[in-house]
Amino acid sequence: MTKPFFRIAKVAVPLVVAFFVGRVIYQNWQQVQAAQWTLEVPYLLGSFLCTGFWFLIRPWTWGIILAHFGHPLSYQQSFLVVRQAELSRYVPGAVWQYVSRAYLAGQQGVPAAATLAATLVDTVILLMASILPAMWFLTETLPALADHHRVLVIVVPALACVAVHPRVLNIGAGFLSRKLKQPYTELRMRWVAMAGVWAAYLLTWAILGLGVALFVRSVLTIPLDWLPRLASHYALGWFVGMISIIAPAGMGVRDGTFGLLASNLMPIGTAMTAAVGVRLWLTLTELFWTLSGRWLFRNAERSRTKRRPDCNQDCRAEPAPED
Repeated sequence: MTKPFFRIAKVAVPLVVAFFVGRVIYQNWQQVQAAQWTLEVPYLLGSFLCTGFWFLIRPWTWGIILAHFGHPLSYQQSFLVVRQAELSRYVPGAVWQYVSRAYLAGQQGVPAAATLAATLVDTVILLMASILPAMWFLTETLPALADHHRVLVIVVPALACVAVHPRVLNIGAGFLSRKLKQPYTELRMRWVAMAGVWAAYLLTWAILGLGVALFVRSVLTIPLDWLPRLASHYALGWFVGMISIIAPAGMGVRDGTFGLLASNLMPIGTAMTAAVGVRLWLTLTELFWTLSGRWLFRNAERSRTKRRPDCNQDCRAEPAPED
């Protein structure tokens, strides 16, 4: 009874959220029309480059984690596995992106258990890294936390450091693997290296948040001091979308949360429209970076193959027989 419910919910929830977002935009269409819409290419180009950093850095960090499970891959291999598998997360059912990643990594000789373990660790670190930027302007959204904000800014990163400790991750991942009746390969990674990956993701979040804010600025005339706030709101919306296991890729939930948070800065109709625009923009940039990277790597592989001598033929000419 539970499984059919979740299957229906995974399709219904994004549709319901999309309906309410569309309804808010429709009911506040006058606000949308009155907004100062524009198109500023320099901001759009900056957003394109910042979001590209997000899509390019994640295969690298996943590859580092996978190597500490005993299965190193080149950046090219990691990129093709991660970026192609990530596209399947838009399919209803949260399992498909993991199945795709296990299948693609398996073609490189990586066991499914190691692939899923590395992906689990990578996701946990990414979630922990998103919390800090999400808290930057949390008091504007939840004024009741104003008195505790400084404490939270110190305590939450400290807890995140504990959560990404290899021993803690091995205990949690091992427990989850036993529950799922899946084999688990122990992570052999020093805490300093793990903290380095976490720090890299903190930087990545800052750049991605800036990319999202720059996109909004490229299509909407807003004060520049709103950019850090929009970056923080997107991180919080992403976090909420990720922990909502019902919606695939947080679809709808992430956008609705970001729109609601952005409505503290602008009319809600405008905010929801901007949130939908951000979703479409990130999808387009993800497709561009994925397809471009795949094309470049495939062409590079063909060029290397053409330069290799044919081992089935003698590359040295036979000397002419003497008369």
